[in-house]
Amino acid sequence: MPNSAPIPSVGDSAILKLRATQTAKDFIDSCQTDPKPHRMVIGAAVAGADLVHPSVLIVQRSAEERSYPNEWEIPGGHVDPGETVVEAVQREVFEETALDVTEVVSEFEGFHYWSTKYEGDESNDKQDTRLSICTFQLNFCVRVKDVSDIKLNPEEHQKHAWCTLETIDQFEMTSAMKKVVKDALVALENVQN
Repeated sequence: MPNSAPIPSVGDSAILKLRATQTAKDFIDSCQTDPKPHRMVIGAAVAGADLVHPSVLIVQRSAEERSYPNEWEIPGGHVDPGETVVEAVQREVFEETALDVTEVVSEFEGFHYWSTKYEGDESNDKQDTRLSICTFQLNFCVRVKDVSDIKLNPEEHQKHAWCTLETIDQFEMTSAMKKVVKDALVALENVQN
């Protein structure tokens, strides 16, 4: 991300103002869910340019990804230690799409999931340790400077598309991600009305 990139503006809600100062550790420490997450990630639903007919940017995972290869998702990822949630949204969108987030518009329903983390020597098929990790994903609707200037990171994603409620079934994605995309589209409609 360019060093000169300003921190994006956030909406007027108290939760967005909190996320502008909250780190992953702060979120996990204050989390009241059961199970309590081991880590947190963010999802960023990039709003399309057409405000009348909302669309969300989705990206197709690389075929070489260990988890969910070729599946479609919204941009997102981990929150670095000491980084605020809003800073992570800005960084992840830029790293995955080269788009500059100008505004975090709203937060919409998050979810938790279990994944397997392997520790040990990745150069062979034998892993020393296999851990189950509970992750909580916070989701945000964002606006970017120029929606037409997408440059994907080929190590992570191979294609991009603009998804609407009418086209969502054309894309292969997990049921959880399909819900995230639908929730994002509804959230964008609510913000624009």
